[in-house]
Amino acid sequence: MNIKKRWLLGILIVLLPSISMANFLDLEIGARQTGMGGAFVGIGDDASTVYWNPAGLDELKSVEIIYGYGRRHNKGSINCFSLAQPATFLAGGTWGLFGLQEDVVEIKDDTIRRKGTDETTIGLGWGKKMNGGFENMPFGLLLGATLKLLKAEEKDATNRGAAIDIGLLLKPKEILPGTKEIKIGVVLRNALRTKMSEKKPASGFNLGFGILMDKKITLGKGINLNNIILSADADHPEGESLRIRLGTEMLVNQKLFWRMGTNNGDLSLGTGIKSGQWQIDYGISLNSPKPSQQISAMLTY
Repeated sequence: MNIKKRWLLGILIVLLPSISMANFLDLEIGARQTGMGGAFVGIGDDASTVYWNPAGLDELKSVEIIYGYGRRHNKGSINCFSLAQPATFLAGGTWGLFGLQEDVVEIKDDTIRRKGTDETTIGLGWGKKMNGGFENMPFGLLLGATLKLLKAEEKDATNRGAAIDIGLLLKPKEILPGTKEIKIGVVLRNALRTKMSEKKPASGFNLGFGILMDKKITLGKGINLNNIILSADADHPEGESLRIRLGTEMLVNQKLFWRMGTNNGDLSLGTGIKSGQWQIDYGISLNSPKPSQQISAMLTY
């Protein structure tokens, strides 16, 4: 077993016992995505894309591991991790894994109460560039899918379920002036799902756009902004109204990230710092009445 595989195995052994979470795809994975307002379906350029849009997995060139912790506006906490492993076997492409943990609480009469429920979600995803036979099309095409398993433990019962997300990512070959890359992401959430107790997990549809700008901006003396990303998502969960998410990310002097976004009207802010193989990110969503925030660490090798 080489050093990389030992690293990977060791980190998984540490993280897997703590995986538990809520509600299929009702949360944001990653402090970076929180800072961008959750507009990530059309970006898909880090390990968390196994959760957001599995089609983006094959955009990754290296092994990536992300671990994050957050506090929600209702004072519930979440733990999450995601992993991506480029492969040359099992149909090629890139494989991903994610898991989440959330304290399930509710607020009644301004009092926070535990509902006595712990929910665990684990997802296994795969994505691949579909190059063969599509060379003459005006866009690059990536496809992916994620199988999700959910277990909800209440005081008197345990419910289990499963669902599949199907993702697609288009990359137009003719891009607009001033842009380096354009992506269009589409995800069908919980396309195939089983019942949890008396109900099935809600399905949903996401459409996302991502633009990487081919421009460097200089602010004052010694401050350079580049790798500018603009993103927008339209999210339509089953039985709910349309949600609009907007986000942006800029790299400052090749080390510091600055982010801003809006999630259905709530302002989000974020920052991050990159050093060698490591990246540390922080994001906050200014929900009413209290904010939600996440911090995460990413290792790339």
